[in-house]
Amino acid sequence: MRHILSLLYIGYLFFVIFMIFFSRKKPTQRFSWILVLVFLPVVGLIVYSVMGSDVFWDYKRRKIRQRHRAIFLELDAITRRWHNRSGAELSPTQQFHYKCCGSIFTADNSVEVFTNGGPKFARLFEDLRAAQDHIHVQYFTIHNDAVGQELFAILQEKARQGVEVKLLYDSFGCGFTFVRPLFQRLKEAGGRVQGIRPWARALNYRNHRKLVIIDGQIGYLGGMNVGEHYAEGVGGMVWRDTHVRLTGGVVRDLQQIFISDWVASARKGNLGFRHRLQHYFPEVEANGHLPAQIIANGLYNKFIGQDVINLSYFNLISGAKERLWIQTPYFAPSEPVLQSLKTLALRGVDVRIMTSSYYTFGGLFHHNIKNYFFRQLIDPGVRVFKYKGIMHAKAMLIDDDRLCIGTVNLNVRSLERDDELFIYFESPERNAHYSSIFQEDLANSIELDYARFRKETLLSRALESVVSLFSPLS
Repeated sequence: MRHILSLLYIGYLFFVIFMIFFSRKKPTQRFSWILVLVFLPVVGLIVYSVMGSDVFWDYKRRKIRQRHRAIFLELDAITRRWHNRSGAELSPTQQFHYKCCGSIFTADNSVEVFTNGGPKFARLFEDLRAAQDHIHVQYFTIHNDAVGQELFAILQEKARQGVEVKLLYDSFGCGFTFVRPLFQRLKEAGGRVQGIRPWARALNYRNHRKLVIIDGQIGYLGGMNVGEHYAEGVGGMVWRDTHVRLTGGVVRDLQQIFISDWVASARKGNLGFRHRLQHYFPEVEANGHLPAQIIANGLYNKFIGQDVINLSYFNLISGAKERLWIQTPYFAPSEPVLQSLKTLALRGVDVRIMTSSYYTFGGLFHHNIKNYFFRQLIDPGVRVFKYKGIMHAKAMLIDDDRLCIGTVNLNVRSLERDDELFIYFESPERNAHYSSIFQEDLANSIELDYARFRKETLLSRALESVVSLFSPLS
């Protein structure tokens, strides 16, 4: 019996080697999965089949693209008509985003920035109540609390009034928020509700976007999901986040992303659109002069797939000349981004990373992964700040003229795997405005005690090293 089990295990190891080494994953990711599969033979294989294998998701992507190819092409043709209508001379970064990421350039935008959920939800609910034609809502997590219930009460009322209401939610992000009764009430009122990637085997490929489009004229995006803690905090701690309200041509890009995600997540049959696609891209009321681009990855993107976010961030970070200030709750960067941060600091660029002191879940895991990477950055000169509360903002300031705000955490999951988006501004005015916000956050942060950090115990460093092996899976 023991001989048979040994032969089975040897055969299993050969299977693991074949399966992992012929995958398209990076060496660090493959090594992490080998550890899981070798030391947890049965459980590891189940976990890998659900979370690690690209075979199922690649198959689903091909099938969905084939099924809805005409719609994706039509959406692309509609939005590209508005690319750079102002005839502006695009910067190298703006050209990069258009050529490599498919991001149209518009120069007629205006933006309103929110750093707390209270004002953001008040403004959003006001805009939703004024909707006349359609409402498109997409969130990673929606909580069944006072804020979530108010949102759905508004959506139900607008649906009863005849406004076309569509809501997308991530099946994993809303898996434990007890929000399904609210979904059902919205359906009964005439709204449409869909889960993004409801397949169990797509567990490791989530849609992390948070966006709203109202009548094709107003858009919202940023780090806030739907829940009262985004306004009130958690356990007496401040919840610091960043979200933006947008008007202008950039809203068309948000519309394309939502419709593409809606189509990609739809079951076979009626997609639920009351009008032709062109109807959802009206002439916008251009009341601003702010140049902007939306950068997004995901199924619909026909350029370079999941590498869009990683390459865009690498391009932005490596191009910094004087300053790079980053806000991110999680920190486990891809190797190109990590090396860029080191190089910038050694070159004398002012590199600062502001992250969270607390987490609502997984604190031990996230803290140890962050510390593992911070140890590689503090000697080159990167400065690290821990916000005295929960820092959930995803923003980046580059020099004195560029700014990014969106859903992208500076970890492998956001950079390489999940569906994300962010808005990119080239504007000294917008940069200066958010720089003042960042400096206010610095006043509520504690800079890492570098001398003490370097003297951490051997046990702490060993734990960080072990946890870091799983950072590609985080």
